[in-house]
Amino acid sequence: MHLQKKLGRFPLGIWIGLIALLFSLLAWVMQLVSLLDWEGAVGLGLQEYVFSGDAVERALAKVEWGIAWADMIWPLPLTLIGFLGIWRKHFIGFTSAMMNFAICVYFPLLYAFRWWDTKFDTALAAIVLFAIPAVLGIVGLWVNRQNFITAT
Repeated sequence: MHLQKKLGRFPLGIWIGLIALLFSLLAWVMQLVSLLDWEGAVGLGLQEYVFSGDAVERALAKVEWGIAWADMIWPLPLTLIGFLGIWRKHFIGFTSAMMNFAICVYFPLLYAFRWWDTKFDTALAAIVLFAIPAVLGIVGLWVNRQNFITAT
C-alpha cells in the first residue's frame, strides 16, 4: 500500500498524519487569537458574536468564548502530544492524534450543519482545512499503526 511506503524517517501515511496535525494546530491557534483579542477575531471572521451587542449576542459570545477556552485545555494539548508522540513513534502520540482528528472532523460538520445556508464559505473552509486533512490523517496513521510502540 502506498501509505506504508517509507519516505525518510516515516512512511507516507505518518507524514500525512503529521501534516494534518499542523492543519489542526491552525484551528487551535485561531482560538487562541480569539482569547487574546476577541474583537480582532470577530473582525477576522474567526468569531461571530460580540460582547457589546444585545443580550442574546453577549450570551452567545460568552458561549463561544467558553468553547475557545475548552479548545485550549483539551484539543491544543492533544495536538502537541500527538505531534511529539508520533515523532518519537510512541503509541500515546498515535492515540492523541486520533482523538484530535475526531474533534477536527466533528467541529467542521457542526459548522456545515449550522452555517451551510448563511455562511457557506466558513463552513466550506472548515471542512477543507480541518475535516478533510483529519480524515486523511486518520487513514494514514491507522494504516501505519504498527509503527508505534507502547509505553512500558
